[in-house]
Amino acid sequence: MRKIMLLVFISALLMLTACSSNEGSSSITNSSNEGNEKKSTEETKADNLKIGVVLMTLSSEYWKIHMAGAQDAAKELGVEIEILGPAEETLYEQQVKMVEDLISTKVNGLVVTPSLPEAMLPALQKAHDANIPVVLVDANVNEFEDRVSFIGTENYEAASKGGEYISDQLNDGDKVLIVRGQMGAKVHDERTEGFQAALESKNIEFIVQDAQSDRVKAVNIVENVLTADPDIKVVFATSDEMALGSFKGLENKDSTHIPLIGFDGTPDGLQAVVDGQMLANIAQDPYRMGYLGVESAVKAIKGESVEKRIDSGAQVYTKDNVEQRIQEIEGYLNN
Repeated sequence: MRKIMLLVFISALLMLTACSSNEGSSSITNSSNEGNEKKSTEETKADNLKIGVVLMTLSSEYWKIHMAGAQDAAKELGVEIEILGPAEETLYEQQVKMVEDLISTKVNGLVVTPSLPEAMLPALQKAHDANIPVVLVDANVNEFEDRVSFIGTENYEAASKGGEYISDQLNDGDKVLIVRGQMGAKVHDERTEGFQAALESKNIEFIVQDAQSDRVKAVNIVENVLTADPDIKVVFATSDEMALGSFKGLENKDSTHIPLIGFDGTPDGLQAVVDGQMLANIAQDPYRMGYLGVESAVKAIKGESVEKRIDSGAQVYTKDNVEQRIQEIEGYLNN
C-alpha cells in the first residue's frame, strides 16, 4: 500500500513538473517572438542606421554648408551620422584613414568626398567588400564602379559658364591667370579645363598655378605672377578660398581692377561679389549635395533604387542675383 501511495505521489509530482516546464517554455517563446517582431519592426526604421560622412576638410565655409545639408537629412530621416574631415584638403592620407576607421566600426553606409581619387580607391573597395554602401559626393572616383551614386556639380560645365561669362571682356591673345587646387585632383582638373575650353576661340595664354586650395598660397602666387607679368587680364580661382586669397594678392599689387572669378558659392565668396571684390562666383550647391548624399545612402541600405549620377547643379552669381543666394545660405547655416 505504501508503495502504491508513493508511486501515486511521484506520478503527481512529475505531472506538476511537466506542466511547470511547459508554461516556462511558452513564456520564453512568446518573449522571443515579441523580441523578434520588435527587432524586425525596428530594422525597417532608419533610426537604427549610422552613416559615416567623410569630407575633404571641415575648415572652410563650403564644407560647413555641406555639413548642414547632411545634418538636416540625418535629422529628417532619423539616422545617426558621424562627420569627419582633415584640417586641409591636401591631407588625403588622413582622409583615407578616416574612411578605414569608419569601416572598422561597421557603419551602415558611407558618404565620401575624396580629395585624391586614386588614393581613396582601395578604402572604397574595402567598404564594398564589407557590404557597406558608398555614395560619392562632390568628387567622383571613376574606377570605383561599385558606388551607389555620384552626386555633385558637373564641374567642367560649371566652369565653362564662368568662361563664357567673362569671354566678352577678353581679346585674342590676352593672358589669364588660373589659381587652382592640387594638381591631379579631379575636381580642380575639370574646373581648369572647363574654363579654358570656354575661351578656346580667344587664343588665350593661360598661366596655371597650383595653390593647393590654400588662401595664403593664393596671395603669394598672384603677387609673384603680377610681379613677373603685370599684363594679366583676368584671374580665375577654382575655389573661393583661393579666390579670396587672390583678391588679397591683387590688392597688394594695386591691381583690383583685374576681374576676379571665384568658384564654390561660399558666404564669403558671395559677399565678395556684393563688395565688388569678385566680378562673379560660380556657385555649387553644397547643401543639396550633403542632403542628397545621406538620403541616397539610406535609400541604398533599405534596398531602394538610387540614380547612378545625380547633378546637384551650379549657377553664375553676379551683383544682379547674389543677394537672394546669400539669404538662402544664411537659412541653411542658422537652422
